[in-house]
Amino acid sequence: MKRIAGLLAVCLLLFALPVSAETTELTISLPETVKGYTPCEIVIQSPAAGEAELRLLDDSKNQWLTLREHISEGKNVLAWDGLGVNGERMFAGPYRFRMTLWTEDGQELTAMKKFTLNGTTPALVYALPTSDTLYLNGGEPWFVECFTSATSLVAMEVLDQNGERAYYRDENITDPDGQIIRWNGALNAYQKISPGDYTVKMWGKLNPTYQSTFPLKVVEQAPPKPAIEVTGPIIPERGMSDEEIWEIMMKPSVVIDANGSFRKFSLYSQPKPSRSNGTLRCALQGLEVLEIEGNWARVRAWRHEDGTAAEGYLPLYDLTVHSPAEHYGVLIDKRDQTLTVYHDGKRIGTIPVSTGLAPKGKLTRETPAGAFLTDVHTGSSFAQEGYRYEYPLRYDGVNYIHAVGFVRRGRARNYSNNLPLLGQKASHGCVRVSPFAEEGSTLNMYWLWIHLPYHTRIIVLED
Repeated sequence: MKRIAGLLAVCLLLFALPVSAETTELTISLPETVKGYTPCEIVIQSPAAGEAELRLLDDSKNQWLTLREHISEGKNVLAWDGLGVNGERMFAGPYRFRMTLWTEDGQELTAMKKFTLNGTTPALVYALPTSDTLYLNGGEPWFVECFTSATSLVAMEVLDQNGERAYYRDENITDPDGQIIRWNGALNAYQKISPGDYTVKMWGKLNPTYQSTFPLKVVEQAPPKPAIEVTGPIIPERGMSDEEIWEIMMKPSVVIDANGSFRKFSLYSQPKPSRSNGTLRCALQGLEVLEIEGNWARVRAWRHEDGTAAEGYLPLYDLTVHSPAEHYGVLIDKRDQTLTVYHDGKRIGTIPVSTGLAPKGKLTRETPAGAFLTDVHTGSSFAQEGYRYEYPLRYDGVNYIHAVGFVRRGRARNYSNNLPLLGQKASHGCVRVSPFAEEGSTLNMYWLWIHLPYHTRIIVLED
């Protein structure tokens, strides 16, 4: 998906005005109040040319953005839109830019400017389609998950290969947790769009700078749904190549079919109602099918009670098959406490996480291993046990991937209780990720939240 954000690109407009006799120190200025998704100018007066680094900090000294630019002697103007490294919306409150300039003659100069961030203007934050393909007959329903920074009218335009408009609609996004835009290819009550290759563009009508663009292939007839059959391994072994891991990630997923609910199902010890070997979650938890015996499937998965691998039987009528989203996959390693992101088969980065810490008597806090699919997005945050967790992605009924929890300290976020625990087990079963991108990387929880669509493959390796 392509996000057009010219303002966020931090373009440096070098006016290169001559230095006056009064330009003897490094200074920064910007409006006293800044809003997210709104253009503003950072004005730098510099006594010399050099390499500059600006760091955006809140009152808890959390660093949300780093800008590095070559600046000229005199006046320099940077365009900024009040957002973090991946376009994160900032909490309203006081912030500061700290700037260091390394001049061409070897000096090191510093400057600092305080200002206030005051909310955001309405804009499209993400538009995530379920698939690159829309089937006019059969197949799984196609839809786009949308999230806006405030109530906003969102435009959806479908263009043919000649750039001509084939379809258009406006959708009022009012739900603060995001909204689903469904489309079955209908142009009106009597006609559907013709099969072919199209481009979909979406944007907020009040702030069209922030757009999402993605390809869409329209196909007349969906292929038959795959039969329930022996799957082979559904999680990779350590030491496999990225190509082998990606091949396993893209396998169709056999799951318990319960119309999207997350109740638990018994894993029977025999191919009939019998003693339970444990319980499994439906809808998102993948099953390794070992054998088909009449109307029953012998399967292996990691049970809900304690995260232990278990085998047993499920009736075939309770099972269905879903295909994972095409472009992204996530590999979580409980032994190493890491999360690795794959895009179109290529590893694009690895970051530390905290999975479940299960003390004696609380084994349900173990993060179960297995192969999962993400659910639809469920909002931008939730609160639990005194902490607020941002950017949750549900993948296992009650378990999420989400940002490390924080408490409010004044108007800033305080992550000090949980952020240092990344790289070791610490959660109640969910997978915690840093809200901050590491040096040289853009991966953080916000990046995952705005890039991973419905039914993204999540694989959790046992420790």
